[in-house]
Amino acid sequence: MKIRASFTKQFEWETLQSERLRAAILAGYALFTFIYILSIGFVINNQTHSIDKFPLPVILLIFLFILFIYEFVANRVLNHRIKKLNKAAPPHFKYITALVEVVLISVMLYIYSIYFKNASLLTDVILMSLYYLLVFLSSFYLDKIISIATGTISAIAYTAFHILEKQNLKLGSGIEELIYNNYFIYSTGILLFLSGVAAAFMANQLKKGIMRSIELVEDENKLFNLFSRQISKEVATELLDKDGKMPSELRFVSVMFIDIRNFTVYAETQEPEEIVKFQNEYFGLVTEVVHKYEGIVNQFLGDGCMITFGAPVKVNNPSLNAVKAALEINQIIDDKIKNEELHPFTIGIGIHCGNAVTGNIGTNVKSEYSITGGVVILAARIESENKTYGSKILISKEALEAASIKELESVAMGESHLKGWSHPVELYKLV
Repeated sequence: MKIRASFTKQFEWETLQSERLRAAILAGYALFTFIYILSIGFVINNQTHSIDKFPLPVILLIFLFILFIYEFVANRVLNHRIKKLNKAAPPHFKYITALVEVVLISVMLYIYSIYFKNASLLTDVILMSLYYLLVFLSSFYLDKIISIATGTISAIAYTAFHILEKQNLKLGSGIEELIYNNYFIYSTGILLFLSGVAAAFMANQLKKGIMRSIELVEDENKLFNLFSRQISKEVATELLDKDGKMPSELRFVSVMFIDIRNFTVYAETQEPEEIVKFQNEYFGLVTEVVHKYEGIVNQFLGDGCMITFGAPVKVNNPSLNAVKAALEINQIIDDKIKNEELHPFTIGIGIHCGNAVTGNIGTNVKSEYSITGGVVILAARIESENKTYGSKILISKEALEAASIKELESVAMGESHLKGWSHPVELYKLV
């Protein structure tokens, strides 16, 4: 899966979480205000000695309860989509929610102003603060259209609310005349609209920044994939983690060489496309099994490859992993040939273990991760001995003992004098 696709899914999930949280906050606000008004009414009516009692705003309480129910249901719906469906809410859901919230709050505050005509300044401060809060929260959707829509609806609701209220009020104080001055009303409405534009700009810029980061990660991931195709992903990861500096060190490793017998004869009778197809399928299954046993393919050598267990990734028993991988590779190839999925061919595998020098070799201009030492040379020589013994898998005595597999059937081939090696090496045939 591409990073962008993965991000989009995660982004939708995070947006659902924010929508659910937004609904929960507004539901809590509605419930708190509902209880607050009831409590204030109870306290005032029980403590005051005047004839005038506190008029309980029943209509306001009804709208508060409606807002609470709406937000509670929205929260449950979003929670269901997160846990059960794992899908984003439909696009129109956000717009409907924004419209319903602004309309309900505008109606409530209008009702509030009717019951508390002498507290118009407080009403206006609460009204403006709540509208600005709604516009500000809209930016967390990371959707510029929602932010602009929220700002526009809030501006229209605020302006219409004050124009209607102005017709029903007898302005007395200087503060009321200022609040209900047409210039003040329209300028506040424009400011709310501009706040929506600012929230949209902020949401858009934030989203662009996130997308740029995703594009950068995708580019880096693409480069890493290209890089890891030239060398193993394990080596690529080590090089990137260490800024390309992998100092030489001595590691106990198990080295395995694989070679296709009589590949040149086969290649002479095939078209280049068929040869490449065969090699890709062959090396593909080899690489898959090698990775399964925590090994790495160091080099592809035309009709063969060099594989290492124990470097740069450390494993508990490199020889054991090498033996298991060799047996499984041989079995898979036999099965595919039997099922006519591969052209019949024979492989030769040689395994040896010992200390090797691992790390970067080269200059500042060009260097590569390499594994060198007698263990590498000997493993290559052991592989070539398969031609002599007519075997498929040969392993040194050292590697066999290090693997320590009791149920493993092996045939002693005696000591062999390998080319370029000063002393004989005891070999065992596994297949």
